[in-house]
Amino acid sequence: MSARKHILIVEDDAIIADLYQRKFVAEHFSVELAGDGSTAMESLKARRPDLVLLDLQLPQVNGIEVLKFIRATPELRTLPVIVFTNAYLGNMVQSAWKAGANKCLTKAICTPRQVVDVVRHTLAELAAKAAGEVSVSAAPVVPEPVRVAPPAPAETEREDAFQGEIRRQFMQTSPHMLVEVRQRLQAVVKSEADAAYLRWLEERAQLLREMYRTLHSLTGKAGLAGFKQVAQLSSALEAFLRELTEAPQNANSSSLRTFAHAMDFLSRLLEAESNAENESTATPLALIVDDEVFSRRSIISGLEKAGIAYVSLDNPVEALEMLQRQHFDLVFLDIEMPEMDGFTLCQKLRQLPDYARTPVVFVTGLNDFQMRARSSLAGGSDIIAKPFLPIELAVKSLTHMYKARLLPADKAAGGAT
Repeated sequence: MSARKHILIVEDDAIIADLYQRKFVAEHFSVELAGDGSTAMESLKARRPDLVLLDLQLPQVNGIEVLKFIRATPELRTLPVIVFTNAYLGNMVQSAWKAGANKCLTKAICTPRQVVDVVRHTLAELAAKAAGEVSVSAAPVVPEPVRVAPPAPAETEREDAFQGEIRRQFMQTSPHMLVEVRQRLQAVVKSEADAAYLRWLEERAQLLREMYRTLHSLTGKAGLAGFKQVAQLSSALEAFLRELTEAPQNANSSSLRTFAHAMDFLSRLLEAESNAENESTATPLALIVDDEVFSRRSIISGLEKAGIAYVSLDNPVEALEMLQRQHFDLVFLDIEMPEMDGFTLCQKLRQLPDYARTPVVFVTGLNDFQMRARSSLAGGSDIIAKPFLPIELAVKSLTHMYKARLLPADKAAGGAT
């Protein structure tokens, strides 16, 4: 019998780390845990594992630095490393590939079973390469390799029991985590700049960092528990907070309103997924109507982050014609456009069949109360103020997409938030 493969799991969330450890031990691996980057590097100096499973977003020394350390150490240079990323942090993913990651997995969509399969596949692939049997591509790999044979009934039963335990644990802990984020959000909203501006900015940044760490943990736990939509929205909120943490002055009324709206809905989405109310897998399609090229590009960037397909037009009359031929799940409208303004287009859209509940988001440089009231009277669902971060628009898009699938027709297209 071959010796057990030894894996180092680098994960700062103790609950997630424990779940992975239990899963891999059950799959006949030996496992060592490291809760931060510094501890991981000390562990690697003492013993070379067969593979490292590395979370990139760690306190103090992040996963990228750990990965660079591995590739710079002669004894570890060929060590296989699988990293966990946030799908919305493309720059971090690129940094991981450049630093020498063997594979990158998206934390929000990976169950323990899938992670084990990827680890086995990676070890087998590298063993075959060492034996000269195959060449290994450096391209990203889909994180769910096909299994050679279906699992035995006893294995399936154990897997179902383990996954059920994870779901129950997540349902117990997630409400507290959501409350924790909301409380800190209220503190951010209530904080006001004073004479000591730099101190105020740092206090706000600290609150945002604490919210970010909580959401990072929530995303990982939701992914493990199989709550894919909760994990996707939480992951987007996590990335949104990361950008606000790096530039806390961007945490303005519009961005905080977007965040608060998404957090309020996250509780409802959690309840829906726990009751299997929302199982739609259809690919959403959005329509962008804006006569400004730069504005359209910003909206497109946000939609691409959210994984939403789109059609982009600069003519509102042409857009109205297309709305009658093609169904869209989400619509973004500029307000000031030639031939027909956004308010008029929205009113006409609401008169079309199947568009009573479609989310319509106005994109405007104005964000005062009067503008929000006019957008609501015209039938708009929400408003986002220019300039905005693409990740903010991604959060808003996901929130409205999921909300439209869950709420009754008479509420889904309700007033602006």
